[in-house]
Amino acid sequence: MLVIKSDEIPEEGLTLEWVEERHSLLAYMEGFSRIDFDFEKPLHSEATVLRSGKLILIKGKVETNLRLQCIRCLKEFSYPLSSRFELTLHPLKESSMIKEKELEEGDLESDFFQEGEIHLSEIACEQVFLEIPYQPLCQENCKGLCPRCGSDLNLSLCSCEGERMGTAFSDLQKLKLK
Repeated sequence: MLVIKSDEIPEEGLTLEWVEERHSLLAYMEGFSRIDFDFEKPLHSEATVLRSGKLILIKGKVETNLRLQCIRCLKEFSYPLSSRFELTLHPLKESSMIKEKELEEGDLESDFFQEGEIHLSEIACEQVFLEIPYQPLCQENCKGLCPRCGSDLNLSLCSCEGERMGTAFSDLQKLKLK
């Protein structure tokens, strides 16, 4: 995992490229409670790191292929990921802890660093997490599984297709209003 010291960043900045292999990424994510994806390819990252006073400015890019599971048909599929990001890092010890403050747009692109260390690999992994779709689909028009027999409706129609499927509100149709 790539870590740089903030005081070692030259005035003109640093431009870095690095690759994180699957095993080191999985080791980093081991402590997370639930990971619903896997890396098919190593994580390729680029970053330009600049120091502006006590702030660290990072412009970067991450690229990889992930293995995700479709929420409709439950099949695994390959998801190419390529994302650019900009991030401002503030030193944690010098940040004043304000009781409560409304976040502004710029605050969403900010983070903190401690003890003069910038963990670039962790920042790259965080960018991957932010780009994973909330509801991954293998294809935009995925038909999913038959709720009765479990057949994959993307492959063929099932024998349940002709049967009337009830919904949670089906019994309300039987209700007679006066």
